[in-house]
Amino acid sequence: MTGGLARYRRLLSSPRMVICATAALASKLQGSMFSLSLLFTIADGRSYATAGAVAAVSALGGIAAPARGRLLDRNRYAPVLWGVLALHAALVALTVANEALHGPLLLTFVAALGANVAAPPVGVVTRVMWRFVTPEDERSTALALDAVLADAGFIVGPVVVGVISSLLLPSAAMVACVLASALATLLLLRALAGREPVKSEPGERSWMGALASVPLRMILGCATFFSATVGGVEVILASHGGELLGSVLVSVLSVGSIMGGLSVGALSPKSAARVGRLSLVLVYLAVASALLALVGDSHAVVTVVLVAAVGMAFGPCFVALYGQTANLAPVGTAAESQAWAGAALQGGTALGQAAGAYAFGMWGFGPGMALVPAFALLGAALALVTDRFSPTAVTE
Repeated sequence: MTGGLARYRRLLSSPRMVICATAALASKLQGSMFSLSLLFTIADGRSYATAGAVAAVSALGGIAAPARGRLLDRNRYAPVLWGVLALHAALVALTVANEALHGPLLLTFVAALGANVAAPPVGVVTRVMWRFVTPEDERSTALALDAVLADAGFIVGPVVVGVISSLLLPSAAMVACVLASALATLLLLRALAGREPVKSEPGERSWMGALASVPLRMILGCATFFSATVGGVEVILASHGGELLGSVLVSVLSVGSIMGGLSVGALSPKSAARVGRLSLVLVYLAVASALLALVGDSHAVVTVVLVAAVGMAFGPCFVALYGQTANLAPVGTAAESQAWAGAALQGGTALGQAAGAYAFGMWGFGPGMALVPAFALLGAALALVTDRFSPTAVTE
């Protein structure tokens, strides 16, 4: 255990790495704060039904993430990040002003959607950053720390939104979200100064961009099935447990994910590569979720332990997926590849939540949960096939 903690101490021993970790946490807050602060801002003057519709339409802006990644791959990071942030801030201000003046609802829909289309791609840059600021023997620890910070961000972010909305105004939480993005942008540019990935020449660019890589497309499919597993587990646990118990069980998943991520990051690179191999972790996830489906809710303590065991696969899976995405990205597509990985994870989560809700409604907890290991095994099969390809470095 002491040796494992030493790896994190070594990673964060320099001021530059502390800046990187702070930038990573700030980037996670953006994703966890924007939708909730938007929901509260709209609901404050209209209704939660209307606010939910606006938030759902705004979420569609996530499909623009690969385009923002391609912009980063073809241009210097600073003008792209600051330009996108300025547009995002202007659209957030328009949304807040329109709601304050009780303006047309259509303008709120358009402005909120535009604000998410122009969301600063700080999360993508964070995942690119770790590869270029850490030596190879510390990379697995850095990616594990990033996965843990993601879980922490989705715990801290909603709390920050709730506190600011209660003490001030819901619109102040939206301002705080923009400030978090600005802080992340500033720190990321400082961390990557002189270390940006190589840019591809115009003649080397395919119209397909990062998707020209067959193994990358396969790892994106693996990401989709894995996140479908995550979405399915979360919605079934929340639906089965109700407001209180469901929230507790979903929190246990997050705790398990943090434990799993920290454990992988504490290992040496060779051990992390063996234990955190994507196909192996997904098979473990399938077995753990199958046991949860078999046991059901017959014993509360056993159920909580199995939920934690399922969650422990999440962190290592994220570490492996982001690492594999970086390895398989064609030269000059580092940011776009990570953006596609994020899009695949979002799409898979939506698929898993829809399938999980349907399965739970039709068959109940145990049989409905049996859908989850099927997603995990499909992801493991794709991961095994992807292992047959030789990784292509992002940069020579």
